[in-house]
Amino acid sequence: MKKNNHIVVLVGVCGTGKSVIGEKVANRLEVPFFDADILFKEELLEAKKDSASISNNWLTAITDLIDKEFYKKGCVVSCSILKKEQRLLLAKNIGHEIDWVFMRGTYEEVNQRLEKGLTQPLTESSLESDFQVLEIPKRALAVDISSTPQEMVDTILKYLARKYG
Repeated sequence: MKKNNHIVVLVGVCGTGKSVIGEKVANRLEVPFFDADILFKEELLEAKKDSASISNNWLTAITDLIDKEFYKKGCVVSCSILKKEQRLLLAKNIGHEIDWVFMRGTYEEVNQRLEKGLTQPLTESSLESDFQVLEIPKRALAVDISSTPQEMVDTILKYLARKYG
């Protein structure tokens, strides 16, 4: 695969494995990985309280991070961008091509992962809330969370290789 300044953004509800897979993809692409939900936790909590406003500090912080990293060598970011309007705003503000990856899973699959401790602890009401506001991206590579981590990483890397050569 040609060396590109990839901007790969993994999105989906909490508990789908965005961070684990994102980190593995970043390692293979030899670019930094950022978990925006952890890096900008305070901004995310503020955004969730004021869900009507999409131009919030959380999205601005992610935009600034991606923009800065693009000029270095690209990056992989995981974040819980669940609304279409947020994705559109981020893409518009970045000005660089973003490769969106949607971590697809059912409520039952994600809840099972949580119960098995395969992901960070989360309350059931938070999971329900995430699924309620989720707007599934139509222009994203969908990766099924029932696949193995290696299969998910391979799917993403093959997609990037086909797209960029």
